Amino acid sequence: MPKDARAFVAQHDGVQAVVQRIGADTFDLILIDAEGNWDRWVLPSAQAALDAAEALGVAAHDGWPDDLAKRMNRRDHWNVPGGQRRAL
Repeated sequence: MPKDARAFVAQHDGVQAVVQRIGADTFDLILIDAEGNWDRWVLPSAQAALDAAEALGVAAHDGWPDDLAKRMNRRDHWNVPGGQRRAL
């Protein structure tokens, strides 16, 4: 597990993890804190991502629970009035 993942967990409260497939042989481990701040790491298997979450001491979810998706979207500057706009 990268030491910056350990630092993210140490520096943020309420961290949980989401594991999702991103390619034929790669998976994301996304760490999300209580405020909706997040970071991600690419790992070679779902089991490696789950093992990393366990080593970090955070709850891991296979896919996106509604509360974590909403937590992350609260910090999405694309969705606020007057915020940055996506290219069309």
